[in-house]
Amino acid sequence: MSLRRLLGRAAGAVAVATAARHGAGAWAMHRTLAAVDRPRASAAGTETGGAVGVVHFIVPVLREQQHIRGAVDWFAPLLRHIPGSTLTFVTTSREHAERAVLAERIAARSARLPAAAVVGAFPELTDTELKAVRTYLEQQTAPVSAKDVVAALETVSTTDQVVDALLTDDDVRALPIRHVHYTGTGRKAAQVNHAAATLPPMREPAYLAVYDIDSRPGQELIERTWASIAAYAAQHGGLPGVVQQSARFTCGSTSPCGWERALCRGAARLQTMWTLRREIPAFRRYARASVGEHGPLQSLVRGGGLVQTVGHGLWVRQDVFEDLGGLPTYTVLDDLPFGYHVTVERTPVLVVSQTAAAPGPEDARSLLDQGRRWYANYLDYAACWAEAGTNGRGTQAWRAAALAVGWYRGATWLARTPATATCLWLLLRPSTRLPTRATAATALWLGMVTPVGQLAAADGQQLGPGEQARASAELLAAYLVSSVGPAVAVAQRLTRHRTAMAPKTHRRLPLSGQASLPPGSNHDHRR
Repeated sequence: MSLRRLLGRAAGAVAVATAARHGAGAWAMHRTLAAVDRPRASAAGTETGGAVGVVHFIVPVLREQQHIRGAVDWFAPLLRHIPGSTLTFVTTSREHAERAVLAERIAARSARLPAAAVVGAFPELTDTELKAVRTYLEQQTAPVSAKDVVAALETVSTTDQVVDALLTDDDVRALPIRHVHYTGTGRKAAQVNHAAATLPPMREPAYLAVYDIDSRPGQELIERTWASIAAYAAQHGGLPGVVQQSARFTCGSTSPCGWERALCRGAARLQTMWTLRREIPAFRRYARASVGEHGPLQSLVRGGGLVQTVGHGLWVRQDVFEDLGGLPTYTVLDDLPFGYHVTVERTPVLVVSQTAAAPGPEDARSLLDQGRRWYANYLDYAACWAEAGTNGRGTQAWRAAALAVGWYRGATWLARTPATATCLWLLLRPSTRLPTRATAATALWLGMVTPVGQLAAADGQQLGPGEQARASAELLAAYLVSSVGPAVAVAQRLTRHRTAMAPKTHRRLPLSGQASLPPGSNHDHRR
């Protein structure tokens, strides 16, 4: 068989597999949308709210001075509404260490570039820090040292200084808001674990609720969460160990470049699709696997019920948090590794039937960096498997099955771009045979057109042909670049690339005040 024919058959197989996966995804989204973000049914008595315990909100922060006040203003009504609840901001000494690293890089770059070009290359800095450094550099005529740049940066308060100052305000001191400072070099997981260790022992049902600084959980979402917990307890005779609030993603279209705005809108829609097609169904499959008629291992393999927790909107019962050893600190990120721990320990989980809104990237660089950072979760599954074996978490077969499911999911993300490009090539290539062309067209339709219509219908919208075509084209663009970040992450892992900076950039955009997504809202065009 010639190489050309072999490649053609391989491309055809890719089209078939892509069509099947998108078809399954469309069905999964249909089922999810039928169950989430529905109007509350108070008549049944299970959606009427009412706390069954207390919640300790934990917000780890790093280089986020500009958003502390907004977070306090948002959480204050929630603290008043839930008796016994607290809010803990966890700052870290890592911020000071990273300033020193940034100062060295800025000093080195300033020797050969103008000030504007220097500061523009450092998205880790806040707007105020950027202005301070740029002003300082523009005033210099001789090469600057890292010590000089540090002095310029120190004219701007660090996040821990901002939190301390804010907590002295009269309108804040009366609120149950705590500031805990982590002095180690660990990342987000270490901050959360440190804050959790400072909380008083659990005397009544208590959850640790981990949020990011840009999280905006509304009172309705909190009430729906407590109602879901109460309903779960009534049905199963105990409280769930882990509760996940899932999110749909928004894009403010703030980039000055039209193609970046389109790409980021498509990426926000693609990430929302992941929530509805993969994240929420995975939680439900895991719940069924734990109590299914098949054995737990068979159920995991058949249903793919590996929990994929997300590090914002994550509620963990305080005693369960302690039993699991907190969030993993031996991995780059904590999201999916914690889900691996939950899965192999067979911890009861619950996914809330209402989604919140989360802001997505607003420019191409941030989008690709986000994909690179997030894909570290999948690359760390092997470390999770090894740690679970060393510490005797779950059975050997269960650990291996969960690892296989995690690696499969990582492979599908890495294959998004080449699979989509292959289908597009088969569709446009003049010599493609009709059955193969039809398969490729079906794959693209199910992946780019069908979900746009599903999301619009769920929001009570009816898109015209032009709007449908534009949104589908934006989604296609997002698919065509979605594997770039993961590919970079793989390359960096293979070359043992390390960075002294935490894997994040500073959130410079104003944060939306909208959090929960009520039925009929248009989550893709806010702000």
